[in-house]
Amino acid sequence: MEFIRQIERLQLLNKLVKERRTGSPEELAERLGIGRRQLYVYIEYLKDFGMDIQFSRKLDGFVYAEQHELKIEVRFELLDSKSRTEINGGESLNLYTPCYFYALTEDSLVI
Repeated sequence: MEFIRQIERLQLLNKLVKERRTGSPEELAERLGIGRRQLYVYIEYLKDFGMDIQFSRKLDGFVYAEQHELKIEVRFELLDSKSRTEINGGESLNLYTPCYFYALTEDSLVI
């Protein structure tokens, strides 16, 4: 369940940055239960999603440079064989990938 723990940390990180309650990198890493190095990995994840996150010396914490909304959610859903085939582009990978992870963008489905 490490994957779910990572999602929960990203949700908390997003919330704290949005509310401007992160504190120093050391304080934030401790609050998330990770090391400082791992904190910057999570920050890079947010940047990969287009979130412009920066450290403010004035506020002594991380802030979003632009007011974007990031919604992070996890959904588990049983898929029938037709849906699995559509997600896999016609291939059945049941033996290799019992779980399917995908992201919805505004334009398309990303697997």
